[in-house]
Amino acid sequence: MARKDFTLLWASQAVSEFAYSTSLIALPLLVLTITGSPSQAGVIAFVDAVAMLLAGLPAGAVADRYDRRSVMLWCEGVLVAVFGVAALSLWVEVASLPVLVLLALVSGAATAVLLATGAAMVPALVPREELSGAVAMNSARTYAGQLVGTSAGGFLQAMRNALPFALGGVAHAISFVLLLFIKPQPPAGRKEGRGWSARDLVDGIRWISGRPFLRLGLLYATVTNFFYGAVYFVVIASAKTSGMSSGLVGVMAALLGVGGLLGALAAPRLQRVLTGSRPIFLVLWLFAVLTAGIALLPGSYTPGILLGVTAFTAPTASAYFTTYQLLLTPDTHRGRVMSVANICSAGGAAIAPLAGGAAFDLCGRPATLLACSALLGLIALSAVLSPVMRRPPEAPAVEEVGDGTGPVPAR
Repeated sequence: MARKDFTLLWASQAVSEFAYSTSLIALPLLVLTITGSPSQAGVIAFVDAVAMLLAGLPAGAVADRYDRRSVMLWCEGVLVAVFGVAALSLWVEVASLPVLVLLALVSGAATAVLLATGAAMVPALVPREELSGAVAMNSARTYAGQLVGTSAGGFLQAMRNALPFALGGVAHAISFVLLLFIKPQPPAGRKEGRGWSARDLVDGIRWISGRPFLRLGLLYATVTNFFYGAVYFVVIASAKTSGMSSGLVGVMAALLGVGGLLGALAAPRLQRVLTGSRPIFLVLWLFAVLTAGIALLPGSYTPGILLGVTAFTAPTASAYFTTYQLLLTPDTHRGRVMSVANICSAGGAAIAPLAGGAAFDLCGRPATLLACSALLGLIALSAVLSPVMRRPPEAPAVEEVGDGTGPVPAR
């Protein structure tokens, strides 16, 4: 039954992430079409990312305190309603910037709760020896959703502005139905009758702060996500402002999803070769070099291909790091710990569209990308020279993992 529940959870989140990716590319393209300004398009993406960031800590506390399936059902129900309102407003051509901002706010906040809650559920739905494979499957799900969602979002927005959001609303409704077939997940954390405290919100931070490898690894993840988001936004904005159609922009962006999806499928085999922190080093160095290639090499689809190559190696690093994190953390804290990890990702992503759009407006495409490449090279060098990153701790054995009744000693 547990494996069946994991399959249902995986399918539900795949459909939900498809809807999120559809809106994530359609919203900036819509603003670009209306205003012609990369900076203003960056603002709408910034709102979405900030919503994810601000909702992060409460998301983890909610995931540890309540039935996790019920939490996800509430989130999907809210998303169905908001996407439906946005689609209707755009269809009758009465949508305004506040409507789009509301959509970005709700989508970002609800997605933060869905990601933290879904990730915290995984160890309860698969045998522990299969956890790494399940994490890799989740990476494949994310990239598959991005691959199909970005393509659909670009093409549908080119046909009519309302269509990406109408499809997103249907997708969230399907996700809601799939969640209904998963068995309830009893609260893993504090009893529902007890009051809230500040410690409930910051326990995930306290847990990670006492583990140097997790702490430093999340720092590198945050910085990498910032540069990835900035480079991605510059690539999309420059393609759109150069006259490329929304549909072709979606195809180019989808090349990133192709690389990530193939990398996620290959992650279990790559983990046997790229052990420890080697995938992290590889991603950092490769991203630095390929960002320079994006700046200098010709070809309309070259940026998408090079970003896809970088994305191919990312799931192996993610699978190693996330599996270690889940194994080390007891079930009572998994929602909050995973929410902190998501906050790190959202933190980098929140600033990236604004920074990328402003740099693009001020310095132009080549200078912005070459500056990102140089800074990424310095970050990669610092990771290689770090004793903590060069000698990562052994992943805890299955019998050493906390069972949710108390903390696991730090290593």
